[in-house]
Amino acid sequence: MSSDVDINAGHGTDTAAAPTLAPHLTGFPKLPADRPARVVVVGAGGMGSWWAREVAASPVAELVGVADLVEGAPQRVVEQAGVADPSAVGVGSDGVDLAVELGADLLIDPTVPVAHHPVTVKALHAGIPVLGEKPVTETLPEALSLVAHTELTGVPFMVSQSRRFFRQVRQLRSFVAAHGPTVLTSAFFSLYTEMEGYRRTQLHPLLRDMGIHAFDTARYIMDADPVAVTARGAQPDWSVYSHDATVTATFEMSDGSLFVYNGTWNARGLPTYWNSEWRIGAQLGSATWDGKGAPVLGTDDEEATKHLQAAVAAESGEEPDQIAASLIEFVSALREGRTPMCEVHENLLSFAMVEAAVASVDRGVRVEIDELLEQARVDAIAAETHPGARDLMQSWTSVREVLAAAQ
Repeated sequence: MSSDVDINAGHGTDTAAAPTLAPHLTGFPKLPADRPARVVVVGAGGMGSWWAREVAASPVAELVGVADLVEGAPQRVVEQAGVADPSAVGVGSDGVDLAVELGADLLIDPTVPVAHHPVTVKALHAGIPVLGEKPVTETLPEALSLVAHTELTGVPFMVSQSRRFFRQVRQLRSFVAAHGPTVLTSAFFSLYTEMEGYRRTQLHPLLRDMGIHAFDTARYIMDADPVAVTARGAQPDWSVYSHDATVTATFEMSDGSLFVYNGTWNARGLPTYWNSEWRIGAQLGSATWDGKGAPVLGTDDEEATKHLQAAVAAESGEEPDQIAASLIEFVSALREGRTPMCEVHENLLSFAMVEAAVASVDRGVRVEIDELLEQARVDAIAAETHPGARDLMQSWTSVREVLAAAQ
């Protein structure tokens, strides 16, 4: 990744504006800016309900349809979404078919991970942009397949990584851009929870459900990508989960720094917030964040530190965050004809961090990201049923180069 902020700008650099990437134009037909985007949500579970409410309340979108395989579930979501006229919202069992029928501008996909690949592939080939929930899909080979289908169709596909849209995360990214490079960054997550559903029996539920948030946030804040990881898991006898819900992982990053993640669903008392607790150590300063309040920024210069904290304090007021901000980002990108933040090429290395940590726990060894990516490409090619996507993956020089070229 790259930034347009000089990392050597000095101790007192303002944190008010996060460094941004230069816009990359997509060539996909621009969405009209004189009306809300027409949205179909596929998946009527908890996340689907949340997304439907956000779409219904959004100034940039309108809910035109909800789909789910469970009979009656779409109607329930529509009735709870807060739309002015629930009868005007279409329902069905197939989200892509419904989106085509209703002339939707985009599809939001908060289905269970196993459904992400088939739903997204069908939507992309139907010419419908997709805003997917994390993780991008269930496996790394399937994720690479989606990269190929996105390139093949030219249809935008963004993965909602909602932590990026917190003001505090933007402030930390700006601080690192001005005071880095980093040497050691850590995220600590501890929240006792006994979730129901598929997570009870899922392999590595903490890594796959929560790790992705911290990993993607770390990449964004540090402006660095993963090189290798060493991870270990623990499963105390009081845990309700079939697999480890306590993990520690140390990532070696592309700038030579380390990122350490410690997470658990098994410890009672003194819980962190869902965003984790952060500490960042950089060449010209350090920062901490409790996951909710304003970050604390500091250097070895007292006056510069006062300036930094004053700049953080000056940023106040309500602004969209989490999935509401993800929706705004995707609609804005479609209107402007640019690649959105968290587009699948950019997002894939965050997902690779999860799968590399999983592999390290399972094998008990250090895992190199590029080796994992290349093996995933071999597996993806073997499993791919679409000739065009298979040929495209076979033509890649390396996965890392393909991802970098698209950013």
